[in-house]
Amino acid sequence: MPLIKIDCMKYFFLILLVTAIVSCKSQTKTDLLALKFDENIESIVKGDQQLKKDQDPNLGLNTYTTSKPSNYALGEIKLSTYSFPTGNLADYNHLSLLIAGKDKANYLGFNYSSVNQEETKSIINYLKKTYPNYERRDTQGNGESFFWDLSALNAWMFMYQGISIDQKGKEFFTTNFIFIKKGTRMENSTDPKVITIKEYYNMMYPDLLK
Repeated sequence: MPLIKIDCMKYFFLILLVTAIVSCKSQTKTDLLALKFDENIESIVKGDQQLKKDQDPNLGLNTYTTSKPSNYALGEIKLSTYSFPTGNLADYNHLSLLIAGKDKANYLGFNYSSVNQEETKSIINYLKKTYPNYERRDTQGNGESFFWDLSALNAWMFMYQGISIDQKGKEFFTTNFIFIKKGTRMENSTDPKVITIKEYYNMMYPDLLK
């Protein structure tokens, strides 16, 4: 009898251990800043049933997009599935994984739009701390905008805000974070006459006057 009790305890402990391991794995977030450019992310797409094929309306890049980005993170900051409490139908967080083409799920970066005001502050503070060399850009009074030239990561990163108005007439920020492979052109074109994402951003948000 004592031996049976010991074996049962071992079995029970093993079940708890396996459950804990599975639970930890399910809580793992995909760090978007750690993904490698040109890497095929088909496994991520298959593992997240919320991702849908789409196209970025401003950049012309093919995407996999979700309105439930809580499986992802930017470094140590976990992204949230969130809608602005008094906002309009379009006032919710959404994430787009930017890819090379419709049939090529090769990673080019991401575009994350957040209406979560506290989360936005945390992300901006984290990015400034992690990548201290950045440029502040002119937004004509519509929040803030920053640009990072991340040579070590072969990446450009842009952050810009716009003022949104909720159903009660209250203003709040919609904040966009774009992380993209250096040199990427609009629509991922190979035509040198087509402007790069950075050139597009420079037109939208010029350098502040010195």
